[in-house]
Amino acid sequence: MPDLKIQEAKLLFKKIHSNPKSYDLQINEDGIAGRDDKISFRLYRTGERVAFEVTIDEFTFTNTTGEWNNAMIMLGNTIKKLEKEQENLKIEQAINKLRKYLSEEN
Repeated sequence: MPDLKIQEAKLLFKKIHSNPKSYDLQINEDGIAGRDDKISFRLYRTGERVAFEVTIDEFTFTNTTGEWNNAMIMLGNTIKKLEKEQENLKIEQAINKLRKYLSEEN
């Protein structure tokens, strides 16, 4: 696998973190993965370190500097926040449906 330069990796992570809804983020047993229509990426543990792996045009680039432990935590927190927002939206929609149901005459 070719190396992903730290400057490029940081720019990509910043882009992902600033617009997480665009990347179909998922937490799985290996770490965190995401994708849009051009790239896919994952942050995963490899021994004591975390690797940042990016796939584009069927080529996979990896960076394993010490930068990614915090990045993994940040993305994990972002995913949990997005899931909470989705859950709150579903609850709000259900409450609105209940109110509409209760306001209807039998």
